Amino acid sequence: MSKVAAPTVAFIEPLTSPPRVHHPGTLAELLEVAGTRKRIVEAWGVSARTYDTRKRSPSTCTVGELQQLARVLNVSEEELFAVVRTEAAGTDNQHVKE
Repeated sequence: MSKVAAPTVAFIEPLTSPPRVHHPGTLAELLEVAGTRKRIVEAWGVSARTYDTRKRSPSTCTVGELQQLARVLNVSEEELFAVVRTEAAGTDNQHVKE
């Protein structure tokens, strides 16, 4: 059985020349390359505390938060949901092993 690659979100930095493309595999990685915490918090419409919690534990994100974040970052909702879903499954598997 072949191993399926973890999903990623294609993210383009529009203000760099030439544009840099990132393929972060986690929500935390995506948030790191997306911009400053302050800018994302303001655009996303969440508190700094919520941002930190979601970054640390993506499975705590609501559907609405993920939809809004996809719009703010101009990334595919489907890709973003797939990344968070994979992270949540990995977290669940870690707890089962412990």
